[in-house]
Amino acid sequence: MFDELRYRWQLRKYLKDHIGLRRSFAEMPEDDLETSDPEPRYKFTTGRELQFQEFEIARFRSKHLVEQAIKYHVPVPEDEGSWEQGARTDETVLTAAAAQKLRADIRAEQKADWDYWSGRVTLALALIGSIFGVLAYFKK
Repeated sequence: MFDELRYRWQLRKYLKDHIGLRRSFAEMPEDDLETSDPEPRYKFTTGRELQFQEFEIARFRSKHLVEQAIKYHVPVPEDEGSWEQGARTDETVLTAAAAQKLRADIRAEQKADWDYWSGRVTLALALIGSIFGVLAYFKK
């Protein structure tokens, strides 16, 4: 439970930074490529940083999904079409379709696990209630 909260907070932090950078990128003026000045290309550099952040978010999400899949014994897709490589790195991340399918499989396993334990807890509480009811009846 706390792992999921920690994941959501970290993802929210990543997305907050990403949204701020995307807004500043949209408001930036275009780089002047026609002059021969050695002026830095701010929009180009910000665009590269934006791509890097998008890859980091995808890597973070993929890592979390793979950890969840291992935890719930869900097979992780190993085929070539389920993974894509980053532009400037040798790391791979799940594609959107593969992540969606893996997330659905994980949720199905989580639901089955929850159903298993909720049935047992309900039975235990019913037995405890019955015992207290019988004790209360015979106490009179």
